[in-house]
Amino acid sequence: MKFLPIFVLILLVVATIFGSAEAKPGWLKKQLKSVEKSVRRVRDRAQENLPLVAGYVGVAAQAGLVPGK
Repeated sequence: MKFLPIFVLILLVVATIFGSAEAKPGWLKKQLKSVEKSVRRVRDRAQENLPLVAGYVGVAAQAGLVPGK
């Protein structure tokens, strides 16, 4: 079975998708800003709750639920 025609077809589909994405640079930028904002919120919440989680891990380690140090 020859894979070259299948590979060329997949390459054309990918080029078409990315070609249309470059036609609207504002759309991609807006999506990336939304993702960046979400990641920033998750990072901030994780930093706020890290001491709380560390306390629970210590309690769980003493109870034998989590391997402790």
